Amino acid sequence: MTFASLLKDWQVLAALMLLGFVVREVCKPIQKLYIPTSMLAGFLGLILGPQVLGVITVPKSFSSYAGALIGLVLTCIVLGITFDRSRFRNYVDYACVCIAVWGMQLMVGAPLGEVLSKFWPSLPKGWGLLGVFSFWGGHGTAGAAGTALDKLGAEGALSMGMILSTVGLMSAVTIGMVIVNWGIRKGYAQYTKIPESGYDPTLSGVLPKELQRPIGHVKVSTNGINALVLQICLILFSMWLGQLILGTLGNTIFPWVKKLGSLVNGMLGAAIIRIIMSKMHWDGYLDKPTVSQVSGCALDVLILGAVSTMKLSLVSTFIVPIVVYSAVLLALTIAVSLFFCRKYCKLEWFEKACCLFGMASGAVPTGLALVRAVDPDGKSSAPDAQGVASSAWAPVYGSMPAILPALYFGGNLAACVGIGAASFFIPLVIGWVMFANKK
Repeated sequence: MTFASLLKDWQVLAALMLLGFVVREVCKPIQKLYIPTSMLAGFLGLILGPQVLGVITVPKSFSSYAGALIGLVLTCIVLGITFDRSRFRNYVDYACVCIAVWGMQLMVGAPLGEVLSKFWPSLPKGWGLLGVFSFWGGHGTAGAAGTALDKLGAEGALSMGMILSTVGLMSAVTIGMVIVNWGIRKGYAQYTKIPESGYDPTLSGVLPKELQRPIGHVKVSTNGINALVLQICLILFSMWLGQLILGTLGNTIFPWVKKLGSLVNGMLGAAIIRIIMSKMHWDGYLDKPTVSQVSGCALDVLILGAVSTMKLSLVSTFIVPIVVYSAVLLALTIAVSLFFCRKYCKLEWFEKACCLFGMASGAVPTGLALVRAVDPDGKSSAPDAQGVASSAWAPVYGSMPAILPALYFGGNLAACVGIGAASFFIPLVIGWVMFANKK
């Protein structure tokens, strides 16, 4: 792929984004559902594309945006985090619930898959493990786990992983927006309120002057470097630095590092860059609002690409067991996310619950998209908490696509369930002691 061809693909992306924006501007019911333009544009691409109406050709590159851009989004999140003691609680409370959801999906999903296989023997062997990878990890992690199962003899596991990931993504979008609207109308959303007058100037049109604000600040003289270029270079350099460090470690001292996945690269590099800049008193060169805008731009592109290229045909093969399996895991994910975020999280519990449900049923971008719906100005700390939790848990969930299939085919289903149970109960107990009923 050349840059010229990529530029042509972006022209299609821009057309879909503008079409979604126009539809949202003129359709009042859509505005009141708080659906972001990027999500709406993705659905338009899906409907107009070859899978439904066949009016347009959706560029093949769209399907690769999620895997490439999510690393950039997470890098921006870590790069924009200010590590201080006052925020420690705000990260750990969320991390406890986040890890618990992962454990619950494994603890319940693995034996549930075995039960359903008794009624549908043609299901891939060990497919119950795929729930935690497809819902919590998304297409990328499901692809890694499905490939591992396929190589061990579970024919069709990779396709099943993609199916579950697609169902999870669609559920995250549809059910997630129901949760978003329910929370906003209940008054749980801290940064999105329904005005008493019934008129909300943030829903459509040009913002009033008192609500308009700059998207960033020029930190250096443009005689030396463009201010936006400087911020983008800090982001991309962080990704390169993390890749260099982990790649070197994986090829020399710690081979298991290779299993962590590319998402960790940018987060590690960004953490190192932030520490260096803080120690050297170079913080002034970093403009967090601009970094946030770059992250938001990448997130919008990512959401459009992911939604517009969902593979609808994959859902039909094992529709009944998929529905049963998905309904059980997603219902429990909603329950754990809402109940324990409200119980443990002192600040912004609803924003964190939306982020967790979207991430744990679709992918990190879906969780961030739901946060965008309840926090359009990016004031919430939920993305920061997600970045910290993902960084802390990455060594575990990044290695599990290789470990769990091997355990299962070694006859250790109980060990897989035990890992899930420990990951579910231990963080919940820690959270209960540290945060429940604490002011």
